[in-house]
Amino acid sequence: MRHRIHALDSFFYTSMGIYEFQSQCEILSDLGYDGITVSAWGGTPYTDLSLLPQVKTSHGIDVSALYLVLHEGRNDRALQAIIEQVEGVGLVELAVQTSVNGAPGILRFIEKILPVVEQRGLRLALYPHLHHVTQTTTQVVQICERFRHPLLGASFNAYHWYSAQEGQLEHRLEAMKPWLMQVVTSGSTLSRIGWGGIATMEPPDRGELDNFALVAALDRLGYAGSIGVLGWDYGGDVYLKLERSLRAMHNISFRLERHRGWGHLLLK
Repeated sequence: MRHRIHALDSFFYTSMGIYEFQSQCEILSDLGYDGITVSAWGGTPYTDLSLLPQVKTSHGIDVSALYLVLHEGRNDRALQAIIEQVEGVGLVELAVQTSVNGAPGILRFIEKILPVVEQRGLRLALYPHLHHVTQTTTQVVQICERFRHPLLGASFNAYHWYSAQEGQLEHRLEAMKPWLMQVVTSGSTLSRIGWGGIATMEPPDRGELDNFALVAALDRLGYAGSIGVLGWDYGGDVYLKLERSLRAMHNISFRLERHRGWGHLLLK
């Protein structure tokens, strides 16, 4: 595999409940995933973050990232406290869902948190998310360019790029290249029955989002980092969906190692 593959813990959030963290890690390890992204949401995590430093030793997988959601002007202190204290993780992914004070308030929060990130030896990746204040790759790149801080970057989430209908995959990735710290994907089809009434989230071998073309584009870009699989709203047997997703990503890598020119899109 050219890329390590991790899973977002959102796979384990189902309509019936949430898998305990020990089970999450054991399942991912058993299947052969390389890591897990742990969500702390708006500052009230379902996972006990004190468990993160033991994940690698106990389960042989990495904590690929800690995912936080900023409601600027409402939960700034809660997120700062997490960043100041969390151990066992090197990358924090930050989505900005709402804002009381608009762009200036968001920029002030990032400016305030960057010295903490630097002191803690972390990296901070801004996470574009549909229906959020920072929704597009263009928006997060503009923030990165504003600060030009070596520890501030961006995540590319193919689901949110696709559902926001940004298009121009190669162009968007090229613009993100100086800042790209993490990649996440899933299968997806534009549909009113999908999340937010916009697009479905599915295993990466289903839907209309072409993950073969995505990984090929990432390879041409020179991205060698981990690729995360987004699980949310899938339903059914979590283990089987994770197994299917990992198999699909391995298959993509195998094909591209044999035929590197196959995934080049000429249009859009």
